[in-house]
Amino acid sequence: MDDNLIEERKNKILNYLKSGYSWIIYAILAIIIFIAVRIRSLPMKVNPGTGHPGLWDITTNFWTLGPDLDPFLFLRWAKEIVANGALPAIDAMRYIPLGFNTKDELLLHPYLMVWFHKLINIFGTFSVEQSAIMYPVFLFALTVIAFFLLVRKIFITNTSKVNANIIALVSSLFLSIIPSILPRTIAGIPEKESSGFFFLFLAFYFFI
Repeated sequence: MDDNLIEERKNKILNYLKSGYSWIIYAILAIIIFIAVRIRSLPMKVNPGTGHPGLWDITTNFWTLGPDLDPFLFLRWAKEIVANGALPAIDAMRYIPLGFNTKDELLLHPYLMVWFHKLINIFGTFSVEQSAIMYPVFLFALTVIAFFLLVRKIFITNTSKVNANIIALVSSLFLSIIPSILPRTIAGIPEKESSGFFFLFLAFYFFI
């Protein structure tokens, strides 16, 4: 009697796991995304010694970007778009005195920063600097999802669905913690790679 009851309960548990298998996979993926976001958000963490986040400029007493050059250009352009609705045809602050034709640069990136700024301001009041700091973290969270879908799609034709999901999860975890791309996708560095990785993996996924 007891053995039959145990066997019955075991079968119920196995059936439940099988029926909720997809939810388990997505739950693990959510944990991986959380780890990726947590790692990349560390520069925003408040330093107990100073009482300020790592990305805090003590000279202006306000948020600032990380130690990189191009992100400050994209931040300035994002501010220009927020203030005036678009970029000027000529950027007078580059290639002085002739200026720089803004159409010669990748314009999607600063516009994406502005769209993200408008999105998060639905949930609160954030400066353009704060939006630029959080932008690469948000984009990398989307990148992990796109990478997971790509890897699963690659392997699902040659192996079982279970194995494809496991491979995709392990691959996504490696992508989240690999040191080589961390400096280009971390908070405070809104570089082109933060959006470039996302669109790269998404393009491959839809191509396949």
